Amino acid sequence: MAPYHSSSSAAELPADLVDSLGCKSPCDALLALADESERTAAKLAEELALCLSGVGGGVGKHSSSSTPSKRKSKLEAGDRDDARRVFPIPLPKSLRDAPRPAPSAASSSASSDGNGDYSVDNNGGGSSNPTPSRTLHKSNPSHPLTHATLAAESILSSLSKIASGGSAASSEMRALERRRQRVDAEALDLEHGLQIREGCVRGGDSLMGRRYADAARAVADVNAILDGKGAYVGKKATGRARELAGVEALAAHERTTEVLKRAIGERYEAAVRNGDVSGLSELTPLLGMLDMAELGVKLYLQYSQSCLCAAMSLEPPDVNAPIDLSNVPREEGMSRAAMRRRAEEQRLAQQNLSAPAKLARIYNAAVTHLRHHLPMVAYALGEADGDAALVQLIHVEAEKRAVDVMRECMAERELGRAVRRAEAVAGKVEDRYAGTGAER
Repeated sequence: MAPYHSSSSAAELPADLVDSLGCKSPCDALLALADESERTAAKLAEELALCLSGVGGGVGKHSSSSTPSKRKSKLEAGDRDDARRVFPIPLPKSLRDAPRPAPSAASSSASSDGNGDYSVDNNGGGSSNPTPSRTLHKSNPSHPLTHATLAAESILSSLSKIASGGSAASSEMRALERRRQRVDAEALDLEHGLQIREGCVRGGDSLMGRRYADAARAVADVNAILDGKGAYVGKKATGRARELAGVEALAAHERTTEVLKRAIGERYEAAVRNGDVSGLSELTPLLGMLDMAELGVKLYLQYSQSCLCAAMSLEPPDVNAPIDLSNVPREEGMSRAAMRRRAEEQRLAQQNLSAPAKLARIYNAAVTHLRHHLPMVAYALGEADGDAALVQLIHVEAEKRAVDVMRECMAERELGRAVRRAEAVAGKVEDRYAGTGAER
């Protein structure tokens, strides 16, 4: 690369790259800085070559215009004199004065004296195989490198012991962990076996005493352990736990479950058939415990449909039927004759219901049934989508009756005929006024 000759003065030569950006001409400043760096590098290279060859006695000033022939002759002269070849940069004093470990007798290392004789240094200090750091410590115990070497050797020894003994300790820890897991599994199996036996006994005793709620809870607890459900998710009873529980206990559990399901199913069907609300409230939560939710949803929908049909009934009551005073609220001081008159007024009001009153009755019946029965169905039969089925049933029943009421109202008022007449009148009015406007 040819040197760059800048027209700027030497005062504008930047000290580094950062300063060159602040000059008037950054491009010229950078080129001048590169030229100066190249000359300095060439000068230092020549001085280093002369120093290594031993010519010139060290670092001196040499012109960059020296010819290659003179430089080559100087290097050849230095090669002929090996005694004068000395590296010009000395080592640090701490390394130059650092002690050297003496050879020990145990290592059987010998140094030749030039005549074929070998001398052995027996400064081992009574040790058969002293380490280099200990030998160094004996030769110069106060030097900082001696303490550093001893520390490094101690750390290396500790790490070696950890590496050799760590595998054994790790194997022992893994063996203890496997033993702990085995003991925990055995304890869990024993606990499950005892719980199964206790649940079977409790379920049988409750069923004998006709305490169906307690029997259902006991059966549900045993099923949760056997199937790994509920609080026992991931802790399903193993074959060992079943063996500890005993074949007799498992057989008794199956018999209790079968008898309990049959008894609760019969009682639930009777409650639905008779419209027993208290019986339904008592038995409906037990169906989910015994995996009878689908049967419960089916029967509960039958009960709800019968209730909705009675509540949404729009047929007028029979005039000849006896008056029922049970549905008439009795106020304080009200006589029986007053209650009879109020019942007759209610009967007459039901006979002459208007279309809005009928729609209001349908709406009130649907909302009342939904508010009273949906929470229990969602809690007890939610797994079988009983809540969604109940809402759909109420919607269908209310919509069907509302549509019938609207059709009866349209037929009674002759809305179709009135609409046709209104359209005819509107057409005549439009023709009259539109034609008058056109003539004007």
